Amino acid sequence: MTLLDPLADACSCIKNAEIVCQSSVIINPRSKLIGTVLHILQANGYIGSFESIDDGRQGKFRVQLLGRINKIGVIKPRKPVKIKKIEIEEKNYLPAVNFGLILLSTSQGVMSHVEAKERHIGGRLLVYVY
Repeated sequence: MTLLDPLADACSCIKNAEIVCQSSVIINPRSKLIGTVLHILQANGYIGSFESIDDGRQGKFRVQLLGRINKIGVIKPRKPVKIKKIEIEEKNYLPAVNFGLILLSTSQGVMSHVEAKERHIGGRLLVYVY
């Protein structure tokens, strides 16, 4: 069986581990995009520390969970959004204003919707978490 979307698989692994109250989860395969998303989640307090494990193949991430994620998912299709439309997408994917994050892939890298509003740039929607 082939893996079509590693980011969606990583998000579902985190969500399933949070549901059964595990303290850590192993995410494979390792990729730069997943590492960047995990770094943003860690900076905003959704996950604890994470480490990269080199197993001689594709690699893995070990993520320490804090139990603060209610829901995490990938936004499919990854549609482009302008700076003026970010608030509309925030209403579509997040349960309340200033509650949760939407991660965007912009020309300046992956960032949260709050940071994209501050920098006044748009991008493509990747992940929502609250």
